[in-house]
Amino acid sequence: MFKKQLLLVVTVVFLTVSCGPDDDPRDNYPQNKDISFVITSSDNNRQSDITLAIQGKGIDVSDFSSGESHLPFTKDYLNQKIAFLTTLDITYRDNSGGEVGVSFEPYNIKLKISADSETLTEKEITITESGTTDFVDFTFN
Repeated sequence: MFKKQLLLVVTVVFLTVSCGPDDDPRDNYPQNKDISFVITSSDNNRQSDITLAIQGKGIDVSDFSSGESHLPFTKDYLNQKIAFLTTLDITYRDNSGGEVGVSFEPYNIKLKISADSETLTEKEITITESGTTDFVDFTFN
C-alpha cells in the first residue's frame, strides 16, 4: 500500500512540475519595430541590384534599387508591426561586368539588418566575379 501511495505522490509531483506554464514565443508578438537595412561596400561605384523584403502576417513590404552609385545604401522602415515568424531579407547582386579583356577587381560588401538599433544579423563577403548574388535574412521567433 505504501508503495502505491508513494508512486501516486511521485506521479502527481512529476506531472505538476512537467505541466507548468509553457512560454510560447508567439505571446510576445506582434511588436512594433524600427527596421533598418544597410549595405556598405569597399567600392561604391559598382553596378548592382539590391532587393529588400519584410514579409509576415499582416506585412508585405519590399523595395528594389539598381544603380552604379547607390552604395552605401540604407533603408529604414519605422514603426513596423512585426508578427511572429516575420522575415527580413537583403539580396545583393553584382552587375558590374567590365570591358572585354579587363579583369574583374574583387571588392567587399557588408549586409546588415537591424531592429530598434540592435543588429539582428550581418554578413560580409568578397565579390570575386560579376553576377555574384548573396543574401542575409532574419526571422522573428
